[in-house]
Amino acid sequence: MCKFRISIGLIGIVWFFMVFSIPTFGGPAVLLNDDFHELRPGMFSAGVIGAHAEYHYVHETAPQDNWVVSCFTSGTPEQRAWWVIEEDGDAMLSQTIYYKRNHSHPMICTVARGGEFWRDYTVSVRFCPQWKKGQIGVAFRYRNDRCYYFFGMKGPKAILKVVKHGVAFRRPYEKILAEHECAWNPGEFLTATIRVEGNRIRAKLDNGVVLEAKDSTFVEGKVALTADVPARFSSVKVTTSTEEMKRVEKNIAAKEKEEARLQAANPMPVVWKKFTTAEYGVGRNLRFGDLDGDGEVDILFGQVIHHGPKDRNSELSCLTAVNLNGKVLWQKGKPDLWKNHLTNDVGFQIHDIDGDGRNEAVYCMNQEIIVAEGATGKVKYRKPTPLKPPGDHGPHNIFPRILGDSLFFCDLRGQGQDRDIIFKDRYRHIWAMNDQFEILWKGECTTGHYPFAFDIDNDGRDEIAIGYSMFDDNGTKLWSLDGKMEDHADGIAVARFKKGAEPILFCAASDAGAFFTDLKGNVLKHHFFGHVQNPAVANLRDDLPGLEIVSINFWGNQGIIHYFDSEGDLYHDFEPVQRGSMCLPINWTGKSEEFFVLSPDVTEGGMYDGRGRRVVQFPADGHPYQCNAVLDVTGDCRDEVVVWDPYELWIYTQDDNPKRGQLYKPERNPLYNYSNYQATVSLPGWAE
Repeated sequence: MCKFRISIGLIGIVWFFMVFSIPTFGGPAVLLNDDFHELRPGMFSAGVIGAHAEYHYVHETAPQDNWVVSCFTSGTPEQRAWWVIEEDGDAMLSQTIYYKRNHSHPMICTVARGGEFWRDYTVSVRFCPQWKKGQIGVAFRYRNDRCYYFFGMKGPKAILKVVKHGVAFRRPYEKILAEHECAWNPGEFLTATIRVEGNRIRAKLDNGVVLEAKDSTFVEGKVALTADVPARFSSVKVTTSTEEMKRVEKNIAAKEKEEARLQAANPMPVVWKKFTTAEYGVGRNLRFGDLDGDGEVDILFGQVIHHGPKDRNSELSCLTAVNLNGKVLWQKGKPDLWKNHLTNDVGFQIHDIDGDGRNEAVYCMNQEIIVAEGATGKVKYRKPTPLKPPGDHGPHNIFPRILGDSLFFCDLRGQGQDRDIIFKDRYRHIWAMNDQFEILWKGECTTGHYPFAFDIDNDGRDEIAIGYSMFDDNGTKLWSLDGKMEDHADGIAVARFKKGAEPILFCAASDAGAFFTDLKGNVLKHHFFGHVQNPAVANLRDDLPGLEIVSINFWGNQGIIHYFDSEGDLYHDFEPVQRGSMCLPINWTGKSEEFFVLSPDVTEGGMYDGRGRRVVQFPADGHPYQCNAVLDVTGDCRDEVVVWDPYELWIYTQDDNPKRGQLYKPERNPLYNYSNYQATVSLPGWAE
């Protein structure tokens, strides 16, 4: 790479005009220049957080200096892949594991300013592969960690390829643009230099290998470092022309101006209430509803004991009922702040299960299902949970009775009230019960995480979509895609996406991506977009017909957000962060377009609209940022945002609350069916 220096004399003048008058890939403007000396030695990976980052914001996953871990998977060694090391006084980013998957790759991407707008540039990376096999190199024009160009080594070859999402389960679309045999030795440093301008790509190694291609798949994007086997990266430099730098800066300024305009036009979040949570605090394990009958929302805090392995056998250890002033109404179990960690659901809800007009706390503890008075916690009745089904269930059911992975209320008997229950274990068995916990029927399927109810045949009784299967109200399995679809359902919803249209089912199917079916189980569309989860259905854009869906990825490619239109087609995607989120729709303005909350973090979070623009930021006022929930607690039809961590809880409302007049009031999933795996459906509605 050249260092820009103007010298007096003919040589300097000639060199100056060569740089500025001839179109060039490189140039004097530096977009990124990093030798990693600003990074603290030690583990760089965010993987120690693992599944906790699916729906918690944790700073361990936040960027460090110019870089952030772009993808990790669920195996512990894979989560600990990246380290900052020193060697002979040089700082290096070191990838330390042997990665065996081919649908994702250990990757660290830059968060340098304006990287999404980089178009024509030169990137130079010095790296040292430690193993002869595997893939090591540079991703450029990186849109996300599933969509990019790659140049580097793969075994005995240097390759240049384009990668774009997938064509089947865990099978990415990859097209080799150029390749060449390449002699290299593990432990020796190589320098890769890639120049991109328009559709032209020229990539070379300092050992003489040059690859060239033309491709127009991606026109702009940042850079990332990636390796499937141990490798060290010692420096990265990205340069461009001054003209291109001006274009990038112009795009950055335009984006910032547009978002500032949108944020100024929307209500600002202001603190409505806040209180500390003492010893009963938790992660994302709250339930909301009126417990004491005063017409206001109360909160149940559920601390969890994990019997293991991991989160496969978990149950409540302490349940604490609190009103919105922080007053403890009652408590069951012994609080222990060390039991605040959660990466799954456990069985507890707030619901009027007996139809007496007052809410109860319904929960699972000590292999029992218990109904307690909402106001006092006094037990009304209880019953042992179902016995573990016969057979070898491995580590998922280690107790004689099922602990209860979650509770879902529905109407199976046609009573006009959701007083029946779908009770499940972690992944295989379901039980349908009435309000006295008498078993109505049993079912077996790949359950996924949480059901969804919809009266398909209009007989006044719910059908149950769970996993990749549909059950009638009497337990008949109407259809199942088990054996046809891989992985499991992370979130499912049934809705009429357009007025007058037939309802269809949407499934965020983990590594199987996202798919749509009709109500007979026929697959209408299937998108292999990586590990899709946490979907929400809402009116996100007035200019598009019907309802939209927003979802976010996690394992192997976390943080990619996809927007689907009412036809089931992708209309936008972007990657604002490298973590999960609940993608909860929020009626913040009282107008017909909803936003969704990414996280409560000040710099990386906020509310986004249906076009991928951050339209509301949270104030830098010291609020907790780990968890959030969305619901109307002040009563003006618009939603508040509840934010919390194990130590305190704050509630934000709008700075113009209360607001009068006709306001948007969507119909949502009932609060008594709250889950970390819910697919939120927000149907349009209005109120005075």
